Amino acid sequence: MLVADLIHSCSNEMVAQAALSCIGGRFAERVRVAAQEKGMSVGRFVSVVVRDFARRADESVREALRERIVSDDQPLLTGLRAVLEPVLEDGAIFVDEDLVMARSLPAGITCVGVNSYQ
Repeated sequence: MLVADLIHSCSNEMVAQAALSCIGGRFAERVRVAAQEKGMSVGRFVSVVVRDFARRADESVREALRERIVSDDQPLLTGLRAVLEPVLEDGAIFVDEDLVMARSLPAGITCVGVNSYQ
């Protein structure tokens, strides 16, 4: 339930931005820089990453995340941080489904990426 709540809540740009503000500090600054590099607002960046996680994470990944956050004082914020951390690593790929759905890709180009959320 916690992971589903995280996905449901932070898929919204405004909620995602507010949640990141609650985390604050250097981590929030790293996310802000990453969003800026992608040409996105912070809220959009975070919500896109959360939706990408929702699409890609199988039950074992979701369960590992749940186990990691269930006993935390702030499980949703800790979970959000865990979802965002891999994307902040060099070479991490995520897909903004809204952009992919809005335009077709040239022949022979696919959107393939791998994230490790554990």
